[in-house]
Amino acid sequence: MKKGFDEGVEDIQAAISADRPVRDHGPYGLLIGDENLHYEPVVVHEPVLTGNQILDAAGKHPARDYLLYRVLTDGLIEEIRPEEQTDLRRHGGEKFLAFRSDRSFRFELNDRATDWGATRISGRTLKKLAEVHVATHDVFLVVDGREDRLIGDTELFDLAAPGVECFVTRPIDVTIVVNTRPRQVRQRQLTYWEVVKIAYPEAVPSPTIRYTVTYSNGPHENPEGNMQDGQIVLIKNRMIFNVTPTDKS
Repeated sequence: MKKGFDEGVEDIQAAISADRPVRDHGPYGLLIGDENLHYEPVVVHEPVLTGNQILDAAGKHPARDYLLYRVLTDGLIEEIRPEEQTDLRRHGGEKFLAFRSDRSFRFELNDRATDWGATRISGRTLKKLAEVHVATHDVFLVVDGREDRLIGDTELFDLAAPGVECFVTRPIDVTIVVNTRPRQVRQRQLTYWEVVKIAYPEAVPSPTIRYTVTYSNGPHENPEGNMQDGQIVLIKNRMIFNVTPTDKS
C-alpha cells in the first residue's frame, strides 16, 4: 500500500492522528480496504460523498455489487447505504471497507457486535479488528458446553452458518515441555535458538558446542522432527522438546 499521498492532497488519516481539523477543501486522501484489511489509497475532491460515490472513486463497479462500511476510530464498523452521505471531515471518515457481496454477516468479537460483508474471515483479520497484536494474542470461537476452538491466523472461518458466532481474543499462553520441564511461552512459534535458550539460557552460537533439538506432539503442520539453526516450528500445548549439547572439540 502506498504510504502517503501526493503534495496538496489532504491525508485525512494523518490529520486525525495529529488531532487537527480536516481542511474544508479537497482533494482528500482516504483508504479503502478489503476483507483482509488490506488498504489502498483513494483521492476524492468533495468532503461529502454518498456510499456509491466512494465506491465509484475506488473503482468498485458496478456499485450495486458491493457493500461499503466505515471503519470507526474505536475499531467498530458501520454500513453505509448507497445514497447515504458521509462527511470526510468528521472522525471515522478516513478508512472504509468494500466487499463484493449482496449480504452481510453478524458476529460478536470481544462482546461487540460486528457486521461483515464477506462469507469468510481469517483469524488474523479478527485480531486486527480487535486491535490486538497478532503475534501475542490468540482468537477463539466460543462454543457452548465445549472447549473454545482456536482459530488460526490463516484459517478462513465460514460465517454463513445459522446463528451469530462469538469470538474472543486472549494473550497467548502455551505450555511446552523442554527437557522434561514445563515452560510457558507467549507466542505460537519458536525458532531453533529460542528453544535452545529455554533449555540453556546462556547458550550462544559456538564453533565447539552443537545443540541437537528434537520435538514431538506438535501441531499437524509439524508433528515431530529435528530442528536446525534458522528453522521455525509452530507450537501447541504439551509439545515436547529435547535439547542436547554436544562438544565438537
